[in-house]
Amino acid sequence: MVKLSEEVAEALKAAKGRPIAVDVPGFDHRFVVIDQAEYDAAMAELDLQKNVALIREGISDVEAGRTSPLDEAMDRVRNVLLLRKADDALR
Repeated sequence: MVKLSEEVAEALKAAKGRPIAVDVPGFDHRFVVIDQAEYDAAMAELDLQKNVALIREGISDVEAGRTSPLDEAMDRVRNVLLLRKADDALR
């Protein structure tokens, strides 16, 4: 957790919950300070959009016939996991 300067704290109070832009001296980016609940809601919405896109991609794959029998798919998953385990053991 970072303690804000008095100037930023006063700007947040004056904004009454609205986001504010913050410039950081010596840094080439502008930051936006928003309420935690607003941030959490935005991240949840973004996750939902990503999941919907992945589901649509999966449906397109099925409709286009890009599928594998379950046994073959599970064998590929097992092989990937075994390779990761072997790789981790070598480290």
